[in-house]
Amino acid sequence: MSMSTSFTSASAIPIDATPGVNRRSAHNDDARQRGGRLSQAVRSWFGKEEEQEAPSLFQQIGLFLDSHQLEPSPAHYELAHGYLTRSDRKLIEAVDRAIARLGRLTPDAAELILGEVRTDMSAEMLAGLIDKAQSGLTHIAGLARQSGADAKAYGQALETKVADLLEGSRDETIAALVELTGSMIEKTRAAEQQLRDAGKQMNQLRGSLAEARRLAESDQLTGLANRRAFENRFRRAVMQARETGKPLALAFCDIDHFKQINDTHGHDVGDRILKFVAQRLASASGNNCFVARHGGEEFVMLFEGMTAEEAGRVVDNVRADLEERRLVAKQSGEPIGRVSFSAGVASLMEADTGRAMLRAADQALYRAKNEGRNRVEVAG
Repeated sequence: MSMSTSFTSASAIPIDATPGVNRRSAHNDDARQRGGRLSQAVRSWFGKEEEQEAPSLFQQIGLFLDSHQLEPSPAHYELAHGYLTRSDRKLIEAVDRAIARLGRLTPDAAELILGEVRTDMSAEMLAGLIDKAQSGLTHIAGLARQSGADAKAYGQALETKVADLLEGSRDETIAALVELTGSMIEKTRAAEQQLRDAGKQMNQLRGSLAEARRLAESDQLTGLANRRAFENRFRRAVMQARETGKPLALAFCDIDHFKQINDTHGHDVGDRILKFVAQRLASASGNNCFVARHGGEEFVMLFEGMTAEEAGRVVDNVRADLEERRLVAKQSGEPIGRVSFSAGVASLMEADTGRAMLRAADQALYRAKNEGRNRVEVAG
């Protein structure tokens, strides 16, 4: 089953392609001025490059920022550190592509790269927060054990003093009991305060963990769920569909000729096109659909309780709506024209763990691309 909609014209819709010609020129002038100041600072901090046979990592970062005319901001240090230490393959590849394309790493390109890779870095942040949570729980458990030991010691001391009291030494024993009880009260108060403090720290940590999880499962550019979040949701949805017998469908959507958009209008416009398409898919999908960015210009839509034919109609409505729009760069007024996508849709079959459905949807997308693009193919 295939679906397509004929071409119709409509009014142009502005896409905010912020880096217009004037702003870009002014930005480059500012960058050159900052670069000149940074060059002087780097030379005064580190000395001339030829005087340092083996510059330290800190010096290498300074020279890297200098060569690309990047301000010495925390974000740029983070990027330079990751690139020079070769600690993040995705970051290294993105920086190399930007340099090859633009001749140097511009501030705008650096910002986009950091936005993309920080989602992956948040997994490390999440691990660190989990370590803190485990440490906090260990501390609370230690306070509880200590309080229990103090209470046990207090009970044993009371028994001893009560025995002394029965033997007749009243004044000394009563004084000892008062002192012992006062000491226990102080210990209890101190333990309560420590527990309150630990509780506050754990509440703060709970919020940090929730934010880390959100970051780890979000696509920085579009605001949609990312591939990691989709795969988690997909596993749960397949299990639930197997248990309940309800239908489950999936669609792969891929923007047509996206490389041409980037090459013609620039990556800033391309990023805004990605965000625009993401908004259209999310707004039109409804409560029974989970939308995620699967990578690059590809999105995935998971329809719970819907067959492939039903899901295909929903996706085709979004495609038709997008086809009718004419986009222009908001700042420059440059026409972008029609933006479309192709899609492949498939259903969960009997005894399928989900892998077969993914393959079927991917093959349907491939057919849609081969048969002219701007169409929805439903796997038979």
